[in-house]
Amino acid sequence: MGPAGPPPNEVVIRKPSYGAFYDTPLDTMLRNLGRDTVIVTGTLTNYCCGTTARQAYERGYKVVFGSDVTATDDESRQEPELAVLREGFALALCADKITN
Repeated sequence: MGPAGPPPNEVVIRKPSYGAFYDTPLDTMLRNLGRDTVIVTGTLTNYCCGTTARQAYERGYKVVFGSDVTATDDESRQEPELAVLREGFALALCADKITN
């Protein structure tokens, strides 16, 4: 069994706030790679994931939000956040639709 953590060639971005774009090099890195789309997964849907989706949208990225690969600490908050994101910020899809 190897050491825990990311593989040596994987970039790790430490974020100081909810959104992954705030005060991080993420935007610069994605633009340097020529990327125009961000796929959001993780926790918490209504905090970190939703904020990151909004920040990506504000920066002109196409945003795909994993509806079944994000989670909250209160299930009653998942669908309302997805509804807001679908309405104005992201294309919300389940993982099998994203990967196909």
